[in-house]
Amino acid sequence: MDSSSSSSSSSPMNMADDTTTYSNNREQQLQQQVQVQQQELSVTSSLSGGGSSTTEYAVTLIAKWGKEKIELNDLSPTTNIAQVKDMLSEKTNVLPKRQKLIGLTTVTKVKVTDQVLLSELKPKSKAMTTIKTSPDGIATKLVQHNFILMGTPEANIFVDPNDHDGLPEVIDDFDLDFTAGSQQWLAHVATGQNLKKFTDSTAINIIVEPRAGKPLMVLDLDHCLLDFSRKSIERASTAERIAEANGNNTNAATRTTQETIEKMKRPGLDSFLAKAYQSYDLVVWSQTSWRWLETKLIELGMLTNPQYRFCFVLDKTSMFAVTSTSRSGKEMKHYVKPLQIIWNKFPQVWGPHNTVHLDDLQRNFALNPHNGLRVTAYYRKKNPNDIELMGLGTYLEKLALEVKDFTTVEFKYWQDVVAGKMKLLTKEGGDDYADGDDKKVAANPKR
Repeated sequence: MDSSSSSSSSSPMNMADDTTTYSNNREQQLQQQVQVQQQELSVTSSLSGGGSSTTEYAVTLIAKWGKEKIELNDLSPTTNIAQVKDMLSEKTNVLPKRQKLIGLTTVTKVKVTDQVLLSELKPKSKAMTTIKTSPDGIATKLVQHNFILMGTPEANIFVDPNDHDGLPEVIDDFDLDFTAGSQQWLAHVATGQNLKKFTDSTAINIIVEPRAGKPLMVLDLDHCLLDFSRKSIERASTAERIAEANGNNTNAATRTTQETIEKMKRPGLDSFLAKAYQSYDLVVWSQTSWRWLETKLIELGMLTNPQYRFCFVLDKTSMFAVTSTSRSGKEMKHYVKPLQIIWNKFPQVWGPHNTVHLDDLQRNFALNPHNGLRVTAYYRKKNPNDIELMGLGTYLEKLALEVKDFTTVEFKYWQDVVAGKMKLLTKEGGDDYADGDDKKVAANPKR
């Protein structure tokens, strides 16, 4: 806002005048900017032997969408981002409202919105601007912008809830005492108020129909199956674009981008999911917003892997808050993943008897403690040689083959079962431990 606006009175009328003045000034600045650029880029120069040639201005956009490259050539600098999204939609079937363009910046550092013109975009380097002259002497200035396109085609979309920004992202876990049958548990489960509300508001869009006789595996993403970093992908993709713009061999840069993506997966992830899919129907339930959940699944290739498929995906908008008591006696409010929402939607298919929920956060099991299997949180820098999914795959295969009612199993002992120290069924009494290992397990009952 200019100095005259800053010095104006703070009354409602003056504030409205300030807003109008700012909007008018901004519009005038943009118009002037376009005019200046067009004047600078449309010049007359002398050709050898006399005559003149006109330097024209054209923009090329190159979008990287998954493994595809989409080019939009010979665009006018007065084209805006909304028009670009319409063009991209025609080529990808991704609706404009679902598109996210990553890597574009403006000269004035303002946010790239649908109203921003191509003339306002800042090229990544001088190599992105070239001059080409036709045989008849017409010189054309070409400006290229490379970016990443995120978005799912409408035919493949499964759920698109409105973002609830009030819900938190994943944070560190804390020890809770929230047992089935307690007053807190009854307050949230027995009354069923939140369950009914969120069951009604959760729209499940099926990707793959449930298969007859298959139990359900609900999977968390962050630090359970992967350690995602958007910035790492952007850095690798930027290096790839620069290599291409400079005319260098892009094979190494492309390989680096793919390697960066693969490193975000927990070691053995694809093999684990392929093995699990043979015995279970798979569902992803992530405590993140929809836009980043979609980005993760697309970038990591988890929606297109031919060895496994997901029935559907849920995000944080299907979670609601409960109050639990930590072991220190302090009450804490946190969000949970109530499996009852899924069971209410598929009453003849899944229930407590055939559902296992994998998560690195214990508190997410608060309403369904007998169905939660806690895995060790994965951080690729801390444990690059992690082998947890290998043992977990063996355990879950054994569970699906040998157990009809999952509520009869203590999932917290899964590592001891895989090691042969403990039997799979642990809630029906009797000798739960393998010979000679009962004292070892008893000395370390919690994993």
